Amino acid sequence: MAADKGTLSGLSAEEAQEFHRLFKKSAIAMSLFPFLAHISMWFYNPWL
Repeated sequence: MAADKGTLSGLSAEEAQEFHRLFKKSAIAMSLFPFLAHISMWFYNPWL
């Protein structure tokens, strides 16, 4: 096992990159769902 560099998270560089990729994908999905919900409501019942 390689020597740790004392990171705060305790993850290796590869683990941190994998976590970051997953975090980005889930953040995009969590932003896309409300956006699509608002667009669909706009088409159903525009409020302006």
